[in-house]
This record gives sequence, structure tokens and C-alpha cells, in this order.
Amino acid sequence: MRPVRVWVGLVLLALGVFGILDATDVLDSGAAVGRWWPIALVGLGLVAMAAQRRASLGPVVITLAGLVLLMGSLGWATGDVLWPTVLACAGIAVLVGLRRHHGTRTPVAVFGGTTTRERTQHLRHADVSAIFGGATLDLRQAQVDSEASIDAFALFGGVEVLVPEGWRVSVGGLPFMGGIVDKTENDGLSDDAPVLTVNGTALFGAVEVANQPKR
Repeated sequence: MRPVRVWVGLVLLALGVFGILDATDVLDSGAAVGRWWPIALVGLGLVAMAAQRRASLGPVVITLAGLVLLMGSLGWATGDVLWPTVLACAGIAVLVGLRRHHGTRTPVAVFGGTTTRERTQHLRHADVSAIFGGATLDLRQAQVDSEASIDAFALFGGVEVLVPEGWRVSVGGLPFMGGIVDKTENDGLSDDAPVLTVNGTALFGAVEVANQPKR
């Protein structure tokens, strides 16, 4: 997603400029950066949601994590308030991730593994999430009218999306200390092939799209 890359580039540029100004004694920005840096996370989550035009689980988690860290950095939350806030934010993130779209199921793996085989004849959107676990969304028996999208979120875990041959797959998203990989065959497809867009968020994890499961 281009807006996400632009945001990350701007954040890195700003940090570099502030570092140069600090090193040359032009400006003492170390304290301000140390206090306000979580805004970069909040902005990253918001930009990702704007680019996807929906509040999917990955960007929501990033935004909430940034807000919690900002509260702690600014001293707005004491120890008695901080952890309940973290739990409340985690609950909101899970509820967002568990929403349903057009009758499709939403596989979520937390500290374990799950495999979901989707057989809907009119797939439009689905979510799949893995948190400290592994989740597989098997779409090889599903049908797409023309276009469909998948939001895949991996946090210290792995997500595998299996698609049938003959679908045109477009993969993008936000990898942070993780990876988003497209292993499908897109060559030689007809112009009217159904299109599946996979929006991945991989935080210390991996999102993989393939035609066949791992051996």
C-alpha cells in the first residue's frame, strides 16, 4: 500500500533529521522524540485503515497499541489504569477482527492452530487472523463473482491463504519484522479471471498466499 510506505518514509526521514540536528547541537529533540514517538504507530494504523477503506484487525491493533504507549509515555495512565486499558483495547481489536462479512466465517487462531474451508459461491470479503498461532483459510472450493478481498493479520504467528488456480491474486500490506509472500501462479490467466486482493499485516509473523498447502 503506497500510503503506508509514504508514512513509513516520512517517519524515518523525520527521525533522521532530528538525529542530525541533535548531533550538530542545533536542536535538542531527544526528549520530545522519546515522549511522542508512539504517534508514529497511531499514524501508521490510521493510514493503513484509510488505504484499505475499512477498519481491519491489523491496523486497529497497531493504532490501539500506539495509543496505549502514548498514554504511558505522557503519564496519562498509571499502572492501575494502563493494564485495564490494554485489555479493553485488545477486546476491541478482537471484536473488530471477529466481524462477519456476507456470511463468510472468520478464522482466528490464538495460541493454537485452525483451518477453515470456505465454500461460499459469492465470496466478497473474509478475515483471517493468527496470534501466537497458525491459521489457514482454504478458498479452493469458493467462488468469486468478479472481485473479493481478504484481510490477513499475523502477530507472532502465521496465516496461510489457499486459493484455486485461475484466480488473479494481488497481495500487499504491512510487514513489520515479518513477511507477506505471494506463491500463486498468475501467469497465463484470462482477462476475465476473478481478482482476489489480500491485505496483509504481519507483525513478527508471516502471511502467505498459495495455490497448494505447505508440504
